[in-house]
Amino acid sequence: MNQTQKKIRDNILSMLDFLDRCVGQPDKPNQEMSEIHLNEMYSIFANAIEEYGKLVYMKSIIQDSDNNYEINYRHKFRDHTTKYHLALTELPKSIGDVFEDGFTKMPMNILNVDLDDKGDPKWIEFDIDIDTLRKCVFDFRNQLV
Repeated sequence: MNQTQKKIRDNILSMLDFLDRCVGQPDKPNQEMSEIHLNEMYSIFANAIEEYGKLVYMKSIIQDSDNNYEINYRHKFRDHTTKYHLALTELPKSIGDVFEDGFTKMPMNILNVDLDDKGDPKWIEFDIDIDTLRKCVFDFRNQLV
C-alpha cells in the first residue's frame, strides 16, 4: 500500500513539476508560455487533481484484521467524479474555486471532444487563464512538498 501511495504521489509531483517549469510561479511567470498551450497545461493539471483524489482515497483505506486492504476499484479507485470530489475537499481554495462544479464542467470540457448538431467535432470553451492556472499549480505543489 505504501509503495502504491508513493507512486501516485510521485506521479502527481512529476506533473506539477512539469507544469511549474512550463507556466512558472505567480511571482516569476514564464513569459515564453503563450495562451495557445493553456489547454495542454490544463489537461495535465486536471489529471494531477484526479490522481490526488486517488491518493486521498488510498490513504483512507484501513487494513483489516488479516492485514489486507479492500479497494473499491470500480466505484472509488477508477471513478473520476469520486476522485475529483475527494481531491477538492483537501486541495487549496484556489483550486476549489476553479473546479466549483467538480468533475462535470472544467475537466470534461478540456479532456473530451464534443460534437455539434451536425456530428462535427467542436471546440469547447472554458474560463481559466494562465495566471489562474499558474496560481493553482503553485498552491497545489506547495501543499505536497
